[in-house]
Amino acid sequence: MRVNRSKQLALDGVAALGTMCNAASPLIAEWLGHSGYDFIVVDLQHGENNLDSVSVMLQALSSTPATPVVRVPANVPMYIQRVLDLGAYGIIVPLVNTVADAEAVVASVRYAPKGKRSWGPVRGAIYGGADYFSKSADELLTLVMLESEEGMRNVRAILGVDGVDGCFVGPADLNISLGHSPDSPELPKDTEEGVAAIAVAAREAGKIPGVHAFSLDDAKRRIAQGFRFVTVMAETRMIRAGATQVLTSLRS
Repeated sequence: MRVNRSKQLALDGVAALGTMCNAASPLIAEWLGHSGYDFIVVDLQHGENNLDSVSVMLQALSSTPATPVVRVPANVPMYIQRVLDLGAYGIIVPLVNTVADAEAVVASVRYAPKGKRSWGPVRGAIYGGADYFSKSADELLTLVMLESEEGMRNVRAILGVDGVDGCFVGPADLNISLGHSPDSPELPKDTEEGVAAIAVAAREAGKIPGVHAFSLDDAKRRIAQGFRFVTVMAETRMIRAGATQVLTSLRS
């Protein structure tokens, strides 16, 4: 089975860098995959992607050096198992708040006796390799999203679940869960303290600390905090920011 380079980088303490792909465009996914990112996240939670489009998105990424990762819409076995069967080499599962939630994620990723995943990697074995069954537990990346006050409280117990490789912080939803508006240009102090505390807990547990960054400067700050799996913006936001910059420069 091919080595999951992004997972290995993060476990070795080197920041793996990626971005979210919101558009259901194989061409955009392929462009991003050839842009030097370690991984690309096909976003089924907030983007326009769905189970109809994810297969061709993963096929497009297969032609690139980037690790194909999918953020599923919910902690539902059908979503997790389908995207893994279609060739995702990593999953990000939203709103994992308890140990039971984390155990359910692992059960959907792992085959028996450690899980309940059904056999049938129709494309996953093509991308991964002939030894997919015996090696998938080692190579597939399993990240649980910590993005609520409850999840933050339970961080150490959640990260203690066998089969959870690490966490992925959603700062915007964590901020809302703590009672703040997403319209604020900066995260309040208690949200920032929560994000930092999660990074510390992950490192102490020997797990991968991941986070979404809203800008280049934000990404640099998160890496300095110890985060080792970082998505920097999304392609939709980068396109808009680039277009705005060009127009602003021309009109000035």
